[in-house]
Amino acid sequence: MIARFCIQEKTGVSTAIPCSPEKFNEMLDSERVKTICARIAKTIDDEQRSKLKRQLPGFCWHAQRFEDDKRKATGAVPSGLAMLDVDHVADPHAWFSAWYKPEYDAWLKEKRVAYIGITPSTKGLRIVGEMQDGETIPEAQARIAQEFNIENYDAVTKDYARLSFVSPRAYVLYMDEQVLFFQSEEEAEHHANNGAEVHKEPAAPEIPDRNANPEWDAALKGDAQIAGAEELCFKGIPYSEIVDQLMTSIGSNGGAVQGERNTVYFSLANYMRYICDFDAALMLRVLPDFGLAVEERKQAIHSALGRPRKMTVPTVVQAAVALCEKCTMDNARTTMGKATDMPMPALPKLLQIICRRLPQEYRPAMVIASLPVLGTLATRIRFEYLDRQVQSLSFFSCITAPAASGKSFIRKPIDLLLTPINEQDQVEREKEQAYKEALRASKNSKNQPQDPRACPRNNGVAISIAKLLQLLTYSEGKHLIGIGEEMDTLVKSERAGVWSQKSDIYRLAFDNAEYGQAYMSDASFSAHIAVYYNLLMTGTPNSMKRFFKDLENGLATRVCFAQLPDTSFSEIPVFAPYSDAEREEIVRWARVLDTEQGIVSCPQVGKVIGAWLEAKRQQAIDADSHAADTLRRRSAVIGFRAGILCWLLEGHKWTKTVGEFAEWVAEYVFRNQMELWGEQMEQELTSNLEVTSGERGAASSLLGLLDKEFTTGDLIKLRAKKGQSVSSTSVNSLLCRWKKMGRIDKTGEGKWKKLN
Repeated sequence: MIARFCIQEKTGVSTAIPCSPEKFNEMLDSERVKTICARIAKTIDDEQRSKLKRQLPGFCWHAQRFEDDKRKATGAVPSGLAMLDVDHVADPHAWFSAWYKPEYDAWLKEKRVAYIGITPSTKGLRIVGEMQDGETIPEAQARIAQEFNIENYDAVTKDYARLSFVSPRAYVLYMDEQVLFFQSEEEAEHHANNGAEVHKEPAAPEIPDRNANPEWDAALKGDAQIAGAEELCFKGIPYSEIVDQLMTSIGSNGGAVQGERNTVYFSLANYMRYICDFDAALMLRVLPDFGLAVEERKQAIHSALGRPRKMTVPTVVQAAVALCEKCTMDNARTTMGKATDMPMPALPKLLQIICRRLPQEYRPAMVIASLPVLGTLATRIRFEYLDRQVQSLSFFSCITAPAASGKSFIRKPIDLLLTPINEQDQVEREKEQAYKEALRASKNSKNQPQDPRACPRNNGVAISIAKLLQLLTYSEGKHLIGIGEEMDTLVKSERAGVWSQKSDIYRLAFDNAEYGQAYMSDASFSAHIAVYYNLLMTGTPNSMKRFFKDLENGLATRVCFAQLPDTSFSEIPVFAPYSDAEREEIVRWARVLDTEQGIVSCPQVGKVIGAWLEAKRQQAIDADSHAADTLRRRSAVIGFRAGILCWLLEGHKWTKTVGEFAEWVAEYVFRNQMELWGEQMEQELTSNLEVTSGERGAASSLLGLLDKEFTTGDLIKLRAKKGQSVSSTSVNSLLCRWKKMGRIDKTGEGKWKKLN
């Protein structure tokens, strides 16, 4: 069977490719599709359902293929199928059960019905059938609706580029693969030409080849079995991607035009034979046709296969494969998902109230902004993490958005949550002021007033190291909190050299580690104390990058980042005020958290985060991403702490909300960190190349990373991974240089050995 319609696999791209039977069934059985559709079925919010649906792949039932694979109606080749969408069906299963009888199978085959299924919304039907000769899509839809006695259907689904989101196999009510897919190439060509007779090019004269192999001849004559779809990959890489890389290497990345088609095709065949097992039938399948007649392509393959072979795969082919492998890894990293694509989890009552008055797109940032404040309120809580180390509810949050995009929306809810702390701070500041006045009054007296060790806990971020250390000492294990609505305040202070150690304190605060300083002068404060400090910052993306300019110090990996939507050219977002009852409820919850204390335990949170950690470990392995492996660990800690916080808000009870919230925070933090810092961190983690003795620089570093005995292909893969040129000239020049320097010696075709 041959692909009859197209599929768009990735969200947010306009590329749609022919959908093979294997790919079709793979999509129906996809765990990702099942998970997303299960979430859609549980969601009652229309906007949230729409966001989830946009994460699904989609079929283009009306198009057999698109010009340049771009999903545009103007470049579509008709599939001969028509799709009918029926919305607002209360129970599609019941509808089908009431309509269908076993004897209808013959009628369905006669009417050439290809597919009947439930849409991802679970409230709609999708019927796909074959068009009759001369029918337009609207005419075919009207006929299908009449045949099924359907009065109302979606009449706008009539263009060739229309996308139809994929549903899981459980949603399929009827399917006939004999109609869904072409049964032969002749049938595919017939439909591609709208039913007209396909013009056959005259067969090219057979050119005798003294090197011809009888097996190749059999393949060229069609006697050999053309490889199935599962074989159209080399080491897991689609042949089409390798062909694209080779086209770039030979200077034909724009495609072959009239006058050079045969030459380019022959050149590709000459290279591709090495990774196609010298299989003529497979080569005929995977090489682009460039509009050449079948016999002309067969002859070019026949000639390429008859040429003398090298003992090793040519460098240019190895380079193409290495670059494709790198692209696969890069794509795996980027498909870890964006935080903006994540639906909101179930929230505890307090956060529900806080987020209730906010636009949907601002709610994730509000949750992240709340964490440091809620952790500061529950400062007396302690618990064991997965590693059995005791931790507290320490959080650093950073909300970023372009200028004038409404970052200050967090101020009102944060002020309400801070009510108990601000009330306590008022008392502490009065004690501090009274002490200062008494100290001034008794300046020359022998009897000095006793220091009341006043400790206001909410002091902003404009605070000196000495003062911060004093307050940490006086706080006796309670969290202080710093809130900075303009991150540039910290950036400017850092430039001035006023708080050169501030980032050290922030890093230590994440794990409540100890910090200290000692001065000989009594005028300065000396102490050594565990750091309990939470931080909330807002700023523009540029100020954020200025502040977190050094990834190696590890501060950025300890921060919960949340990015607000860009509001350029948009209407002003509306933040409705809280009612008096809501304000009172928020303050009440804050007071409850402020009384929490003791060592607590919730093993279920550990199980959820442990499973998430393992899933992310496998994802990092698949993507070969050191950055993902590093960031998942800190994100897991943050998610665990958020889970304990949610457990407190749920009345010290394990609920489904606690598990979902813990996992959501971990995933949300991880995705934002990967999006903001993943690429830069990947480069830094993989750039620490081993330097060989006596030589420094990129070349010798690469040699140090290779095994004692290596191949040209090993060097190509390493250079591709490091983002260096893998052209034949670059690779061969480097090998020649190493050989002249006496660093390597050749042991065989494409094989080398290090000499020292």
